[in-house]
Amino acid sequence: METRHFVVAAAIGSAVILGGCSTPEPALGGTTAKVTIDGNDTGGALPVRCNQSGWTWYIETPGKENGFTAVLETGGSVTPTSVEFRGLGGFTGTYWADNIGDAEVTGANGRYTITGSADGNFTDDPMEEVTAKFRIETAC
Repeated sequence: METRHFVVAAAIGSAVILGGCSTPEPALGGTTAKVTIDGNDTGGALPVRCNQSGWTWYIETPGKENGFTAVLETGGSVTPTSVEFRGLGGFTGTYWADNIGDAEVTGANGRYTITGSADGNFTDDPMEEVTAKFRIETAC
């Protein structure tokens, strides 16, 4: 009887030790994006959250201010649906497929580069409407 208890205790102890030594999840999934607006870096590597729902990828900065949200469709070829910039690099603007701006995406399996143009304005002259070129590189 004592042998069985020892084996069970040893198995449970091993599971606890293995679980305790596992590498923790990196903050925010460890994913970042590099974004340029009109060729200007917007501040180095930005933390992003990447979520996939069906064929749709959502890539976004965690804060609602000074960030971006990009939506990609991955069924068949990968296509950008929308990109919204919120004060990122001083730019607030939008790309919306077949409506505002233009964009394309290359990559697969969470490693994407989105390039294109978005309509909006810069904070230094918010009354002037502009079209800005953008590039987003991320590995989700």
